Amino acid sequence: MAFAASLAELQAEASCPICLDYLTDPVSTHCGHHFCGSCIHQGCKDLQDVLPCPVCLHHCPDRNLKSNMQLHHMTDIVQQLPTMRNNCLLYTSDAADERSS
Repeated sequence: MAFAASLAELQAEASCPICLDYLTDPVSTHCGHHFCGSCIHQGCKDLQDVLPCPVCLHHCPDRNLKSNMQLHHMTDIVQQLPTMRNNCLLYTSDAADERSS
């Protein structure tokens, strides 16, 4: 059961809190939260000078969010992991294809 909980936590950490999908081109805010680049930029396009973090509302004065390549690579790996549902491992089609080769 600890494995299932750890796997679920890892998959949640690799997800965007805005779109709830796996992070795509992740960027980091000054407060340390991560979002899809397109989600955070679309969400703040009508705002003026200060970008409030969608998670903690910390004011990020600089809109030049840092791309996070390490998180991007980690998210790619997490997407290949099986998911847990009712204590059963469910494999994505990519992961199943790799096991059969």
